[in-house]
Amino acid sequence: MTTGPGASRGVVDTPTLRIKLECNPQAPSLARAAITGFLQESDITPESLATLTLLVSEVVTNAVVHPESPPASEIVLCAHELAEDAIRVEVTDQGSGFTPVPRDPRQRDAGYGLYLLETQATRWGVEQHGGTRVWFEIGPAS
Repeated sequence: MTTGPGASRGVVDTPTLRIKLECNPQAPSLARAAITGFLQESDITPESLATLTLLVSEVVTNAVVHPESPPASEIVLCAHELAEDAIRVEVTDQGSGFTPVPRDPRQRDAGYGLYLLETQATRWGVEQHGGTRVWFEIGPAS
């Protein structure tokens, strides 16, 4: 765990999680453990933590399964508290990006990750900056 910049400028520092994961099938499990450990002492409700853990797992799984990344590429998971019971998570991979599309209900075993983001996150988005970053926020609207 690291902390963000700002303390020396009189800004309250908020704890920040930043870890690098190998792009492999163990990444979602490691990401779930990391986010749970990071928020162990926070004020987040058990319901919000369960939702957050599910979304982290889905987004990291997508980063493992979908991008056409170079061999041995990494996935970076970042999280920080925005306010009481509000968390922002970013998952960055080395993929070439994608444009989110609504889930096709005819596909029974695909498309649920982004659908869950759409229905459970307060806000979310996809950015392309030297890879693909999927971010989302859980908790009160900021």
